[in-house]
Amino acid sequence: MSTPLYGGWRRVRSLGIAGLDGRQTLLLVLAVAVPLIAALLRGLTFALWLLPAAAVVAAAAVTTVRGVWAVDLALAWMRFTAARLRGQTAYRAQLWAPYPRKWDLPGVLAPTRLLDLHDPGRGRVGVVWNQRGGLMSATYLLSPTGALLADQATVNYQVRAWGQVLASLADDTAVSHAAVTVELTPALSSHLPQHVAGRTDPAAPGLARQIMDEVVAAAPATTTRIRARLTLSVDTTKTPARDVDGAVAETLRSLGGLSLSAAGVDVLARASADDLAQIVRTGFDPASDQVASPERWAELQWPDAGPVAAQEEWGYYVHDGAYSITWCLVEAPRQYVTHDVLLPLLLPSPYPQRLTVLYRTLSREEAGSVLKREQDAASARRVYQYKTGRDPSARDEADAARAEQAAAEEAQGAGLCEFSLFITTTAGSLEELEEARRHVEQAASQSRLRIRPCWGGQAAAFAVGLGVAGLYPPDL
Repeated sequence: MSTPLYGGWRRVRSLGIAGLDGRQTLLLVLAVAVPLIAALLRGLTFALWLLPAAAVVAAAAVTTVRGVWAVDLALAWMRFTAARLRGQTAYRAQLWAPYPRKWDLPGVLAPTRLLDLHDPGRGRVGVVWNQRGGLMSATYLLSPTGALLADQATVNYQVRAWGQVLASLADDTAVSHAAVTVELTPALSSHLPQHVAGRTDPAAPGLARQIMDEVVAAAPATTTRIRARLTLSVDTTKTPARDVDGAVAETLRSLGGLSLSAAGVDVLARASADDLAQIVRTGFDPASDQVASPERWAELQWPDAGPVAAQEEWGYYVHDGAYSITWCLVEAPRQYVTHDVLLPLLLPSPYPQRLTVLYRTLSREEAGSVLKREQDAASARRVYQYKTGRDPSARDEADAARAEQAAAEEAQGAGLCEFSLFITTTAGSLEELEEARRHVEQAASQSRLRIRPCWGGQAAAFAVGLGVAGLYPPDL
């Protein structure tokens, strides 16, 4: 059986010329038009005085840095510098504040509150309530079966099933978005025997137990622990619920409506409040995962899950003595790829690493309008190129073809999904962080992804990458 290929992703593009977006095109037109109008109204001498400024504006309009418009980058730097001068990039926890503590998590996590609930028949479950945006998020703890040892027919079925899961989100108007997170944490060899012992059937044949013992004994001194989870965020303003209890019920209903087994994952459990607090705490302090006992995690409160001290820098984030960098996706692979395209980013690493993919499935009406707008923008670019006598570039032709294909597929009943990706790596020092940075960027290159550091927004991107708090970048 041949291996199917996947692709057709494209960035949302506004109407622009020569590969520029709408804002860049407008700025470039102003840089050209203002001196010309000034020459007509005030004379050539006055227009010559404007030429240096117009040249700077035109250069700024067409300049990008790793896929980011230079003007956006300059504005981000000015906002970050202003925030630093106001002391807003540093965080110190209120260790001696009286209970109940409020707004005790840093940055965009501050409005969140953890609800510890009892779901009849299913035990304890934790829900993160973002009181600022009105989102409630519940999490599944997953155990991916993996595709390395599966036959191609099984892999194809699992990929189609995952597509159906995403498509089903469009039918639930209350669902805002979903986040899939995979964490890779270096672990000591003692974790593997404990993991195997906890899953060994006492009635298993002696030969099977002997083989597993030999495998554990032959394992390297350090291993990588992989943990996966899926978080579903529900917009409570779009539900009929009139109070918090009703909103929680709608959130758990939406989470229970997902069927993931066909997509190649086993649901271990619904994340409890203790699980969610542990996820956040170990994200800020990876060393705590090695020393804390289950009893201590049960005592952890949500306000205490954050860092004791944190400092945001332009290109990295310092939290409780650890150093992290978070990247975001700039461009998905242009070519068609196989199902395992992200495998280089999910291979064992000497440093803690976290990959979070955010999905937002558009409603049928919104998908149609978005694709129509994109199709019109691609057509307008073709008309402009024809009237100016320019030959369309290969990229423009490929982008227009993908826009036409997406519109045709949507007209036949296909859904439209927006997605983004965040990658976080953590190290114990700046020197190790530089090595971890090279490791991630090399893996992203092998996965054919264009990524960039979240300059000036490392703290917010770190919180988004945790995946459990229902944060969605356009809403921040």
